[in-house]
Amino acid sequence: MEIAVLGFVGSKNIGDYIQTKAVIDIIDSKKTRILDRENLDKYNEDDIKTIINGWFMENPKKWPPSNKIIPLFISFHINPSAQGELLKKESLEYLKKHEPIGCRDHYTRDILIEKGIKAYYSSCVTTSLQRSKYLKKSKKPEGIIVIGAFDRLDPTINKNTFSQLIISTLKYPLKKIVYNLKLLKFNKHLNNQKTTIQRHSQIVSNPIISHKEGLKLAEEMLEKIASSEILITSRIHAALPAIAMGLKVVFIDEGLNHDNHKQRLSGLRNYFTSTNLKDFFMINLDDLINAQADKNQVKKIKLTINKFLNQ
Repeated sequence: MEIAVLGFVGSKNIGDYIQTKAVIDIIDSKKTRILDRENLDKYNEDDIKTIINGWFMENPKKWPPSNKIIPLFISFHINPSAQGELLKKESLEYLKKHEPIGCRDHYTRDILIEKGIKAYYSSCVTTSLQRSKYLKKSKKPEGIIVIGAFDRLDPTINKNTFSQLIISTLKYPLKKIVYNLKLLKFNKHLNNQKTTIQRHSQIVSNPIISHKEGLKLAEEMLEKIASSEILITSRIHAALPAIAMGLKVVFIDEGLNHDNHKQRLSGLRNYFTSTNLKDFFMINLDDLINAQADKNQVKKIKLTINKFLNQ
């Protein structure tokens, strides 16, 4: 039987494909197919074993997956904004059929258990990534890499309703000034560090048009992380790979007050130094301890996936 992992064509977040890459690394097979996360209900070919992990989902009306898909749920996250659809009777029956459900966070685990589904905290597959695979042999890790540390603070105009559009448009100029002042202070602080600094975004300007492109972007980002000593970010799927690779990690959680963000972090904060911007300036980056993934958790992830594939 063929084996599949998930991708998401149309995503602007490289983190989606970092998760894809982590599963591919565990499977270590050139025959792996990639199915689109948002179109699993449309699959109508031969039965296929599929690792279902990641953030679900942009369009929950396309759930549950086709019965041609034989799933293993691991590192699965239910987005609170999609939970109405994903916890309907049909979905719960589907999840019940394929329990136990390995969950990326405590939030997902707890709501499934509450609904009578056997579920457990598996952590994220990206904690299994290996630095040696992405670090060039002649390269010594050095410097600071900043990935989307301010993504959540940059103000936007809310166009959901007319009233929200008016209010957010009026507030935007002041919020933008505050954002720019914070960014200026942050960059000044970094520039005082006696090391090299790279700045990157995990969000791309244009939607990813193919799985091939998504994997290429993910691999390039993982190589950048692997070659650095310290990561500063507000992106989970920059932080978790960095932890897996043993970097020093600072996670800026300012701007992550919405339920959609808070619930994704439940159970994952234990892995890294989490701080708001004010307290960030008090941290001596040289004194940070190199992060470590939970080796037992990583071992369980790999064993669970390989057992599923060998059944």
